[in-house]
Amino acid sequence: LKKKLNRVYPYFITALEQYRDIQDELSKIDDEQKRAYIKKRQEQLANQYEKQLRDLTTTEGRIFAKLMYRATGKPVYDIIKELRGGWSAFWWNVKGNIADVDIKEPYDPYANRQDAFVESLLQSNWNLGYLQPYEGYRDFKIKK
Repeated sequence: LKKKLNRVYPYFITALEQYRDIQDELSKIDDEQKRAYIKKRQEQLANQYEKQLRDLTTTEGRIFAKLMYRATGKPVYDIIKELRGGWSAFWWNVKGNIADVDIKEPYDPYANRQDAFVESLLQSNWNLGYLQPYEGYRDFKIKK
């Protein structure tokens, strides 16, 4: 699990930075331009990162989805739905289920054993300096 976390973490950091950048840009433009902006950014990101992300294993895909949930408080499904719409999120969910990756599953280290292992690895890697915490890092708390 540690090896897989270390492999996925740089992709996660890049994806989180891109997501936050998109959020910032969307807050500055009007509704009519948002759709075109999102489509343009999606094409750019697909060209740049699609090959690396397709090489992820099932477990690495799960870890990536969990890290995104931990950082944003939203499942990957909701992020896709927010940016690309419900139909696109539905199809990504179908693709994820085929690959045995649930993009709707929440990150809960208090109830899910694998999430607890991921959280423990994150904390220890951050404390030892092996991984840099992401901007806006916080101790995980379950939102009620």
